Amino acid sequence: MGQPAHKLTEAETIADSYLALAQGNPSVALRLVVRDALQDLATVEKALDQRNRLISRGFLRVNLVSA
Repeated sequence: MGQPAHKLTEAETIADSYLALAQGNPSVALRLVVRDALQDLATVEKALDQRNRLISRGFLRVNLVSA
């Protein structure tokens, strides 16, 4: 008998999804991955900036004192 089937890692599953979306073109798949990663990074940075502004204005101090 052959070896047991290889269980795909999360990274492999994501890579396969992007490759399928790019119709098998690895160059297009890479561009899609980078585009999505940069969009996610911008979203997180925006949320952190908003949070930091609230903290600097004292809106979150009540929660910090009661914690």
